Amino acid sequence: MNTFLTLLNDDLSALIHSWVVWIWLLVTVIAGISAIVIGRAYTDSTSFILSWALYLYMAFGSTMVIVLCASAASTELSYLGNALMSRGVTPLHYILAKILARLLTIQGMFFIVVLPVSFIMMHYGGHNDMEWRGILLGLTYISLLLGILVMLGVTFSTFITNLLVAVSLLSILWFTGLGVYLVSEHRGFSPEGLLGVLPLILQGSYQMGDNWLILGCLVVPILILPLLSLYLFSGRDL
Repeated sequence: MNTFLTLLNDDLSALIHSWVVWIWLLVTVIAGISAIVIGRAYTDSTSFILSWALYLYMAFGSTMVIVLCASAASTELSYLGNALMSRGVTPLHYILAKILARLLTIQGMFFIVVLPVSFIMMHYGGHNDMEWRGILLGLTYISLLLGILVMLGVTFSTFITNLLVAVSLLSILWFTGLGVYLVSEHRGFSPEGLLGVLPLILQGSYQMGDNWLILGCLVVPILILPLLSLYLFSGRDL
């Protein structure tokens, strides 16, 4: 356990000092303030404005997540074998530390900004139509998607040594999947229709029973991909 905590602390420290993390946090804060101002000043409903903000967050934020996670192990594979043997680090310790450090960093940056922004918009928006339970469910969906992307990124990093290749392949896979999802969910070629059901979720216009299956399907890869990462990493000739 001490070995795992040491690895986790080292990786968290490296991420906290990363300029990529701080730039993205700054961009997110500026975007959040902009969303509050727009929600206060314009006649559009807050669910519409926040939905667009969340989709833009996923579009641009995914790139940051891919870079951070696809480099988790790939940049260290050249000298990792000696480190594992000399320090008594097991593959399980190493992979779990990489995954947890990135989950905590990325989910922390998401919730520390987006959660308060959402509730500020609900209370002070010019035309609010959101409910707190809808906000929580909507952000849960985005959080789970980010979790899946973290797992995919770390998995790619365990068997692709070239960072540029890992980032490129994961970007193609991820954004293609997001595009297919958006096309399948859209309700018409209009600004409102392209958002799919997310505004309705934020409004609280849903039955929770209809969401359990979808939430479960999002949780499954989050549980399976770490096992795949460990299997691929353990099978490498370090």
